[in-house]
Amino acid sequence: MKTLSSKERLTRLFEGKDIDRVPIWLLFPYHPIGCYVDVYKISSYRPVLDAVERYGVDIFDRRNFYTGFCFSASPKIKRAKEIIEKKDEVIIKEKVLYKDIILEQKRVIKDGRSKVIKPYIQEIEDLEKILKLPYEPPRPDVSSFFREKEELGDRGLMMVDIGDPLGVLFHLCSIEDFCIWSLEERDKLINFLDVIYERVLEMYRYLLENKVGPVYFIVGAEFAGPPIVSPNYFGELCARYVKGIVDLIRSYGMWSIVHYHGNLKMILDGIKYINPDGLHTIEAPPVGDCTLSDARKVLGDMILIGNIQYDDLAGLDETDVRELTREILKEGMTGRFILSPTAGPYQESISERMQRNYIAFIETGIKYGRF
Repeated sequence: MKTLSSKERLTRLFEGKDIDRVPIWLLFPYHPIGCYVDVYKISSYRPVLDAVERYGVDIFDRRNFYTGFCFSASPKIKRAKEIIEKKDEVIIKEKVLYKDIILEQKRVIKDGRSKVIKPYIQEIEDLEKILKLPYEPPRPDVSSFFREKEELGDRGLMMVDIGDPLGVLFHLCSIEDFCIWSLEERDKLINFLDVIYERVLEMYRYLLENKVGPVYFIVGAEFAGPPIVSPNYFGELCARYVKGIVDLIRSYGMWSIVHYHGNLKMILDGIKYINPDGLHTIEAPPVGDCTLSDARKVLGDMILIGNIQYDDLAGLDETDVRELTREILKEGMTGRFILSPTAGPYQESISERMQRNYIAFIETGIKYGRF
């Protein structure tokens, strides 16, 4: 088969057609996005980007959209922010205000890391306050998405990331409260999730009606699995909502990837029920509990995406990265597969070792990932 462009390769993969080689996705966005550093403006990434161009490494250009507060863009909801700069840290206070309702979140940024020290929701009853806020569905301008799609060209496919209902809930409260409430207050959580689900689905419908796509990256499922939550609750708190999102996306002829870090093995049946086109990322022991082979046995020919650890790219010797990548390919190529790290790029500067390892990862994928 002739060498395909990344756009052709990824499209054919989703369509279940033959391709020339396994796609290689470094998670590098082509346009800046807040969850990652802008690799195109950092000199230490340049050798890796040169390899990306040289080998035609595949790109999902992950983009997000304004979704308001809890997927409401009502102008009646006021937002306020206060930034307090101290010697070695920055404190950011953010408030949501409507009539007599005041919700506040406090974050501390120190040594380049951000940590929420006071979440918006500290009592389960606060969820009812959010549901009392006026709702107006977000209608963001999508024109920039199509400009960026033109700029991406044949380098890959556009990817949309606006999350799922559980992601909304999880980021409103502390992980400790979330774990306790999943046991003691599950009915109230589900009542909240049911309302947010309808809002989230409306946002997906708006984007799909405007032909935004073709790939949707759905984040949030990992918050409904072990060790955070019992796998017995995965269906209630996550699967039934994400399946509705995935089915809607598929009805418009577009594709979905569910993102899941951590212990996956006990909720594979839930992923099978959701039935997305792809699953990222499958983490083997000791970080997770599920190998690519384990996932393949349950999920069949679903596109599996993974699974070299980011820390391995940062710390292993180049020879070890090449050997590990060959093993990953051998295991993953039993069905549709995308070779990818589990995370990143996060660092403002990467070492020469990591530069070499990224390139070794790419070169091994090119050499041994051909059909």
